[in-house]
Amino acid sequence: MKKNLHLLASSCLLFSAGCFSLETTPLGDASGHSIQLYGNKEQASEHVVVSNFGWYFFNYWPIVCGNAHVDRRFPWRFFRNDVDENVLQRRLMDYASARDCNVTDLHIFNNAEVLMSIGVGGVSLPFPYVISYRELQYSCSLTRRSRPPIDARKAGMEDRKALTEEMRTLLKKIPDGGSK
Repeated sequence: MKKNLHLLASSCLLFSAGCFSLETTPLGDASGHSIQLYGNKEQASEHVVVSNFGWYFFNYWPIVCGNAHVDRRFPWRFFRNDVDENVLQRRLMDYASARDCNVTDLHIFNNAEVLMSIGVGGVSLPFPYVISYRELQYSCSLTRRSRPPIDARKAGMEDRKALTEEMRTLLKKIPDGGSK
């Protein structure tokens, strides 16, 4: 009986364990055209949601949460805090950089519940800070980085060279503008 109770408690803990997710959806039509959002000049190409949640003991020590690391073997981690702004932000920025995009319209959802309800005789009593729940979510749009074509870059380099030569000529005309 005691063995079955431990098995039941372990399986309930695993099924209610934390969960990390990185979900994306393309914006625009099927031909790959992007859409303009909220009057911005950039063209949004993708919508990304990164989220993670976990359970904590006394709202301080992590019990279990979703595994947000890239090289993960299991979808959850025990006794490690991955419901962290830095971890999720790093995953979001790495995803955007891999697609050569900028992050725009970033929204953050942060939820923390520190009261656990215990039902006694049909009445729920709040029991604070024993087991708490945290959830963190980033939602944003990705816009393609605009880069000038290679020919425009070459033209820009030629313009810089011409501007440098013109500046040298002007400095030579100014009294004491050149070196003595």
